[in-house]
Amino acid sequence: MNILLASANQHKVREFRSIFTGHRVLTPPELGLDFDYEETGDTFFANAFGKAETLFQLFQLHRESAARESTTASADLNGDQLAVIADDSGICVDALDGGPGVYSARFGRNEGARSDEDRTRLLLQKMEGVEERGAHYVCCMVAVTGVDRFLCAQETWHGRIAHARSNGSGGFGYDPVFLLPERGVTVADISNEEKHAQSHRGKAARTLFRLLTHAGVPAM
Repeated sequence: MNILLASANQHKVREFRSIFTGHRVLTPPELGLDFDYEETGDTFFANAFGKAETLFQLFQLHRESAARESTTASADLNGDQLAVIADDSGICVDALDGGPGVYSARFGRNEGARSDEDRTRLLLQKMEGVEERGAHYVCCMVAVTGVDRFLCAQETWHGRIAHARSNGSGGFGYDPVFLLPERGVTVADISNEEKHAQSHRGKAARTLFRLLTHAGVPAM
């Protein structure tokens, strides 16, 4: 199966290629698509579905244009199964009333936070002196496989907010401060294989893949 991933985030691309081993994961630039989507939804589903649907429509227009012009653009996908997949994910902290949640990637922007390190530092600052440190990751993943046809899976991963940032080099985003109590380490301290086996994104991807396998993916 071909998977067209609605993301330019190289961390996500590597994760998806690790999770969907044996399948072809493509990105918009690899098909000559200029894709950009502003996440303005107030739910994980709204953002994930919006990205997947927008990229699906863009790919359809691109393929039709290529056919009219008799070019070879995307010709290697003709007749193949294709699912356009997008996800939206974030961290929900109990003490912050579930925030930053759907705004995780934009957390602290008005306070000067521009990078993952800035955002984790700001989160730790807001959690100073707070005893309730429960948190969970959320990942909503949508696969658009045809006009008016999509499948969706949403999963969680529960843990706690650490008191300090880990020096671990794994993961990305909030992983250096997302503590796994049963292990006593953060996600940044575990291997990619362990992360994929437990994470919100790994679980959502496996659930979605089972749905795709059961429902079938039409040829393009």
